[in-house]
Amino acid sequence: MTTVKTIEQKAVLVAWLAAAAIVLLAGNASAQIGIAPAPMPPNNAVCPVPLIDVDPRRSVFVTELNVLKKFELEDVLGRLAAPSITPALGAKALWKQWWDTQNVAPGLGVGLNCDDIIDASGNPAINGFPIECPRPEGDEVNNNPFDPGLASYYKPIALVNRFDLAPTDGANCGEYRVIFARDSGATNPTQRNLVIFEAVLPNPNPECGVEGCRNVAKFWGKLTDVNSAKRRGRLLRRFYFSGIPSLGIEPVIQRANFGPGAGQVRTNQFLNTPGPVPWQLREFKLVELCTSPSGPCQVQFVPVTDKTNPFGELFDDTSTLPRANPFQSHLLTQLPDLVVNDLLGFSYQVPDMFNAGQSNSQGSENNYEFHFNQGSGALGNAMQAGLNLLGSSLTPGEVVKRAQTQSCAGCHQLNNFGQSANLGGGLTWPPSLGFVHVSEGITVTINGTQHWQTSLALDDFFIPARESLLEDFLSNPPCSPCVSLAAGSGPGNGASMAPPGSGQGWMLVEPDAWGRLLVDPADVGALDARLYEGRSLLTIGGPRRVH
Repeated sequence: MTTVKTIEQKAVLVAWLAAAAIVLLAGNASAQIGIAPAPMPPNNAVCPVPLIDVDPRRSVFVTELNVLKKFELEDVLGRLAAPSITPALGAKALWKQWWDTQNVAPGLGVGLNCDDIIDASGNPAINGFPIECPRPEGDEVNNNPFDPGLASYYKPIALVNRFDLAPTDGANCGEYRVIFARDSGATNPTQRNLVIFEAVLPNPNPECGVEGCRNVAKFWGKLTDVNSAKRRGRLLRRFYFSGIPSLGIEPVIQRANFGPGAGQVRTNQFLNTPGPVPWQLREFKLVELCTSPSGPCQVQFVPVTDKTNPFGELFDDTSTLPRANPFQSHLLTQLPDLVVNDLLGFSYQVPDMFNAGQSNSQGSENNYEFHFNQGSGALGNAMQAGLNLLGSSLTPGEVVKRAQTQSCAGCHQLNNFGQSANLGGGLTWPPSLGFVHVSEGITVTINGTQHWQTSLALDDFFIPARESLLEDFLSNPPCSPCVSLAAGSGPGNGASMAPPGSGQGWMLVEPDAWGRLLVDPADVGALDARLYEGRSLLTIGGPRRVH
């Protein structure tokens, strides 16, 4: 355990570790990412109400089949496509463009293909790190994901309340997610594909800080008291697709909530035809590309880096990659956060320059333990010196395994069992269901109703923590509520991103030789970083952004 007891001590140690990184690794340490302090609440006094007790399966993580009937992938994509693509074909056209990103150029001729961006050796890449190109999932351009009678149908399997991801500065109200799974995966383990829409919801009243999100939290809390699954489904559909205009709450499903400076869409891919191919996770941003400031514009899914997923070889201190030494220098500055002996509390920050464009749940590419053990020991020695100074009994290898849990592949598979799950300090990483945390094929009975099965990690750790946070927030309102926006003052229509010229969500591009509108994922990442600049990296649930 760490002996650090004060913020001042921690600051001194971080400064020492940063200096030590330069000396021990002869690298150029990247800038330390700071955590913004939590702002003072808008009211000094808190007036507790009778303790709120929410049902996590109604108010935090919704997997009830009768509730999910109200959600269809075609509705989601149709909202995101219109009006820049013909509405009647919008959902299907956007679907095809999305998966064509995993085919080679020119593909369908509608957007970026996986070999349009290459590294110094001429190989397909994102952020300078290699990606598999093409992927079998590119064939989804030829399949219909909207027909329940087909194996290619994508069915809803979960709605997720991530109020815990609201930043401490109240910049937004956290993430609200919907997960769809290809129906073929219910019976065929080599034909699985899952997509998760992770929308960042704007704060209806950001001047009030996190308190401006109270009506959002209350909406989810009140679902506990709604006994009718049909009515809960209607209420959730309204929240996701229409918002609550009277409270200034915008719809979850609108382009801006998945674009630069906001949320993302992630995939968990294993369409193993032809095979074998590794089970892989990827991340996308929804971007509006315009040929001029006045249009026309086209919305596209653009592949970007997987966040908190540094390329595996960066953990090898004998690597010749130019970014290896800077990453290892940065890693040393993150030791104080990685040694926190709390399964829900340890974390670390990864500057995007180190993130890869894919996260493999199989093989060695994203196995940080493997790459760390290939090194000379210099990185391990530097880490051990830092751990000694922190008074931590953890080994460098255990710290690397903790870092691995924060990656997509680590959380979903690589840290599931055995020694990989042993994180030191008496902590064991809880397992997924094997690559996924929500099953698309197995149901369980909870309180007399059918739900899709969830993992032990969710059931025993993550869901209870989010439930407790929501209950605490709802049970402790301020004595003098912050003044809300006037009724109906929020945008509330979900039609499009901010218009060209507003500085958010759209990018100016020129058609290429095939007439495609293309954008470099690095440019999308740069816009995303600029729009996030100055925001708190600390959420009300802690520093972690994933899981």
